[in-house]
Amino acid sequence: MQTTLVQRLIIAFCLLATIGVPLASVLPSSASSTNGYRWAVKQTPFTVMAGENLTGEWSGIMQTAVNAWDKNDTVTIKRVAGSTGAQTCSPTTGRIEICNWNYGTQEGWLGLTRLYFDDRGNRIEAATLQLNDSFFNQRNGQYNDYDARLHTMCHEMGHTIGLDHVDTTSCMNDSQYAVFNYVKPISSDFRDLQRIYKQKDSYTTVDGKQKKEKKDKKDRKKNGKKNNKKRQDSRDRASQELRESGADVEGIGTRETVTVERMADGKTVVTYITWAE
Repeated sequence: MQTTLVQRLIIAFCLLATIGVPLASVLPSSASSTNGYRWAVKQTPFTVMAGENLTGEWSGIMQTAVNAWDKNDTVTIKRVAGSTGAQTCSPTTGRIEICNWNYGTQEGWLGLTRLYFDDRGNRIEAATLQLNDSFFNQRNGQYNDYDARLHTMCHEMGHTIGLDHVDTTSCMNDSQYAVFNYVKPISSDFRDLQRIYKQKDSYTTVDGKQKKEKKDKKDRKKNGKKNNKKRQDSRDRASQELRESGADVEGIGTRETVTVERMADGKTVVTYITWAE
């Protein structure tokens, strides 16, 4: 286990060196549901656009993940045409760019999410999500599997809207067991989103027009009791699933490294690196 961690940190250093970004810190992933990373928004619910730079079955997998995340009451992820090349997967201000490509098995990662922060340094202004087909399309490879693809898409998508890792049956669990078994968010993720975006900003970093807050408040009040019951039912089911699975989730080992970098222009970039086994 020690050797594996050292190898991953070395690869992380090399990865950052290849993109020419000064390194501030490299941290192992933590079992925390929130990390303080968020988009600047004036109101909730809000909508963030996700550019599709995908080929093959990834398009359908993206839609499945979007449908699962959009069951929350805080943020809606809206699919739009991509604005970047899949190989470079460059950021677009105000939105998420999602890409798949044969990035190479020598890189060692399955999924890579980067959060680009604004001049103030505390709000996301762009995000990119990359999926490494060199593993997912590998003949007879363990990750050449629909659930592995869906988990990785769902997991990295959660990072793009501000969520960190959890030790639950959510796709935000970053254990090796989770990648083949936990393929969607659960009610606790939705509560975390509510908590993250409870505080509003005087400006916004998300692109596009947002819904009228007055109508949203009316809808939330109308559906409040119904949603609360659904959340409680979901929490109960998740707890039961975790008990019945018999899996020692915390003991399985995390598969992700988080880096915090300072760009030459002074801006901050946070990178989540999801490793292959």
